[in-house]
Amino acid sequence: MTLVLVFGSFGLIVGSFLNVLVLREGKETISGRSVCPSCRARIRSHDLVPVLSWVLLGGRCRDCKARISLQYPLVELSTAVLFALIGAAPIELPFKLVALPIAALLLAIAVHDLRTTIIPDRWVLMCGILTLSAALFGVVGTGASYAFAVLAGPLTALPLFLLWLVSDGKWMGLGDSKLALSIGWLLGIEGGLIAVLFAFILGAAVSLPLLAMSSDAVQGFVRTLIPIPAFRDGRMRFTMKSEVPFGPFLVASCLIVWFAHLYALPLPL
Repeated sequence: MTLVLVFGSFGLIVGSFLNVLVLREGKETISGRSVCPSCRARIRSHDLVPVLSWVLLGGRCRDCKARISLQYPLVELSTAVLFALIGAAPIELPFKLVALPIAALLLAIAVHDLRTTIIPDRWVLMCGILTLSAALFGVVGTGASYAFAVLAGPLTALPLFLLWLVSDGKWMGLGDSKLALSIGWLLGIEGGLIAVLFAFILGAAVSLPLLAMSSDAVQGFVRTLIPIPAFRDGRMRFTMKSEVPFGPFLVASCLIVWFAHLYALPLPL
């Protein structure tokens, strides 16, 4: 239990860093003091406590009272939960320590893709190095094939790469197939392909209801229920032409299969 609390607490801190990483990627360095994105006032040290500061401030900037994105506490809590689950997993400590940065990178990739529909290449590269190293280290002394471990990544990524190639990038982004490399190395061929299948199922489960909401009748009903300006003036709308990032679904399905493996839980396939 102590180890779980330590891992979870550490996850809160890492989650706060991941928010900075996601928001500053491609714009500015991650060094320097945090500032309010609305008024640019420096955020005080006691307002940087993960989750708690957001709650105490009521989700608003102390200076200008602008709303602070719900992303901040959600990413911090998600990282804490992932780290706590890794800490509680029935695996050796060295494997837990390797799993922490992999989980953090996967979460950062999902959040960044959700915000921008872009998966940063250097993040995928780091994730690939970690997962491939873990795959090769995992077969040491087991008699398993190194070649089989290495091929798990390309074979898992192949279906997504073919979709990208055939559609000229209209159906699938190249970043998704790059991410699938890491998923294959992390989960193995069978687990990786199951994760890809789960990702499509999750994507359909989320996208179809959103598509149903694109009709004028449903949009009008939604606008009466949700007091968000983007809904009221019609700027927020989901159609067949809307670009939906696939990375978050890949990451979510990967985590489901990964933790099922860690806890020796059966999968419904």
